[in-house]
Amino acid sequence: MRSNKPLPRPNWSCALPRRLVIPKVMTLRTLGDVRELMRHLPKEHRARHTWRHVAAELEKAAVGADVIDLAIALRLALMLEKVECRVR
Repeated sequence: MRSNKPLPRPNWSCALPRRLVIPKVMTLRTLGDVRELMRHLPKEHRARHTWRHVAAELEKAAVGADVIDLAIALRLALMLEKVECRVR
């Protein structure tokens, strides 16, 4: 049986626990920033398991799950891709 309760609206303005700076690319402060980064990834990168996991954690965080899980997944994906990233 389907619930009549509406799904929560994504909150893309939710802040990350700490800013992540990708030099010469962008600074990630919010879930919206992470979403924008994901949009700019080449299709073959987005198809990788690591980035699919980041995308899933991003969607969960946007509707209220712990943002820390997203931050960890994102930092690991960036490390695996050998992308320089500074925590601020």
